[in-house]
Amino acid sequence: MELSVGDAMTRGVIYVPPEESISGVAEIMKKNDIDSVIVIDKGKGVGMVTDTDIIVNVVAEGKNPKTVSVTDVMTSPLLTIAPEKDIDDATNMMRENGVKRLVVTQSNNIIGIITVFDLIAVEPAVHTLIKEHAEWDIADISSPAGTISGICEVCGNYSENLTNLNGRLLGEDCMKEE
Repeated sequence: MELSVGDAMTRGVIYVPPEESISGVAEIMKKNDIDSVIVIDKGKGVGMVTDTDIIVNVVAEGKNPKTVSVTDVMTSPLLTIAPEKDIDDATNMMRENGVKRLVVTQSNNIIGIITVFDLIAVEPAVHTLIKEHAEWDIADISSPAGTISGICEVCGNYSENLTNLNGRLLGEDCMKEE
């Protein structure tokens, strides 16, 4: 079963108008404990302002956050992804574009946002599934005709002659003890 963007995304995105000041945006971010907002103009998403945008483009340049508007610092156009896409697609899109967030859209409507933090939140579950799948594959190995080299699952030592015993790969010394 694939994990979709819609399964991992954050719903309830906060919007600001293009004329909003950076000071106002910072207050909204603090109040809502978020690190980005979507800029909406005439019902359409036109950009995004992140905490990094504020630090790099306003604070570090010594600009007055009360007089700088979001349109001066926002990232535009929005990078979007559909909710039915796989989270691997989202990860690849973020990596290829050097971003930490994607706007999730359905029928040209913004329905959420997926961030690297959302992906990290589902990562432990993905690792558990991968580990379980790997264990199932090992359990299905029949007694080998040749030799298998690798790490003994009992003692952790390398062996060039592992044997499959009840789904676990054991070295010669550990085989004698079983």
